[in-house]
Amino acid sequence: MLVCNNCRTEFEGNFCPNCGQRSNSGRIVFRESVRDVLEHYFDFDAPLIRTVKGLITNPGKLIREYIAGRRKSYSHPFRYFIFVLAIYLILKSFLDFDPIQMVSDLRGVEQVPSPDTTIAKASNYFSNHINAFLLIFALTIALFSKLFNFRSKVYFVEYLTLGFFVIGEYMLFSIFILIASTISAKFFLLNYLVVFLYPVYVLVSFHSGNLFLRILKSLLISVLAWTSYSFLGFTISIFIVKIFGL
Repeated sequence: MLVCNNCRTEFEGNFCPNCGQRSNSGRIVFRESVRDVLEHYFDFDAPLIRTVKGLITNPGKLIREYIAGRRKSYSHPFRYFIFVLAIYLILKSFLDFDPIQMVSDLRGVEQVPSPDTTIAKASNYFSNHINAFLLIFALTIALFSKLFNFRSKVYFVEYLTLGFFVIGEYMLFSIFILIASTISAKFFLLNYLVVFLYPVYVLVSFHSGNLFLRILKSLLISVLAWTSYSFLGFTISIFIVKIFGL
């Protein structure tokens, strides 16, 4: 039997059944401090590998199980997205990755200074911070998924869970695409393929019924979600540029 250092309850195992605190030695050590930070902010104690693998091999099953209450078996969708996004941004900064320059390289033209207009500034801002707007993409995926499946018993917030899993896994793919793009700019084109097709794959896997209708409906949802996300993200960028004079 162990004694919880927080509430003095006797228990067996790794966690106190009364207050939920993990068993510890009663001293602060470096390894436990790092683990606590990762667990608190990134849900690192959840089976991360199982989540990554499940979102590739059978995302529909994973998301259905998570919605049905199997929460400890997988990473929390929002924290999963934040964790992967943090890795992406660190890597992007380390590699000094410039998406605008990458597009210029793909077009085979030299990057020239953008005109000093609000539209041009907003376009550059949106391009440079496009991943920061991905939360909007999760919302638009959830919105159109619910609209196209209004008779289903899936709640909007449950579709939002699906959306966060989608953008989290998309960011994971983006990490590998980013690394590959340092070898050849052509790999950067995979981003556009993944961002359209991965949501389709997830939605087809998540729903049941006629396969052709599922694919068609999922394609429409993906296109509309991406178009709305781009429009809203660009509109917000215009307001940011105007308000803060960027």
